[in-house]
Amino acid sequence: MKDFTYKTYRFLLQELLKNNYKIYTVEQYFKKKPKGKFVILRHDVDRALSNALQLAKIEASLGIKSTYYFRTSTFKLPIVKQIAEMGHEIGYHYEILFKAKGDYKLAIDLFEEELSNMRKYFPIKTICAHGNIFMKGINYDIWKKYDFKKYGLLGEAYLSLNKKIKSGIYFSDTGR
Repeated sequence: MKDFTYKTYRFLLQELLKNNYKIYTVEQYFKKKPKGKFVILRHDVDRALSNALQLAKIEASLGIKSTYYFRTSTFKLPIVKQIAEMGHEIGYHYEILFKAKGDYKLAIDLFEEELSNMRKYFPIKTICAHGNIFMKGINYDIWKKYDFKKYGLLGEAYLSLNKKIKSGIYFSDTGR
């Protein structure tokens, strides 16, 4: 049985803490390079801002910080600000190759614009590609041609973590 309730999420976090797991944002992981038992906690906010806010409140009540990746379509300043004020990392959930229909030059221009707009409010240090099962290709393919580090970014959550973490298990609440 899959139980994606707030009560079960709180229980999961409490169990991680009880079992001495350290919990890091993506940015914290890149800066600290932890050893031992740890979890890198991130959320891709694709649609439901109210759900993201509720998760952020649960985490904050337990003294946990995590990373919230926002698409431009979900980047609603009042809610994102509330999440950031709880101490959570705010990241950019980009979908530029899809928006640019595969045109790399247009995509990188769009990336620069959208990142700059988000950085007017938050110090974006990490990014994460948004997937779309209905589109061909992957948004992070842009980094085969360009270098995200040029933008002062510590890492791309999917690409960088897969290269750095050699053992472990990846869990996702993705519904597909």
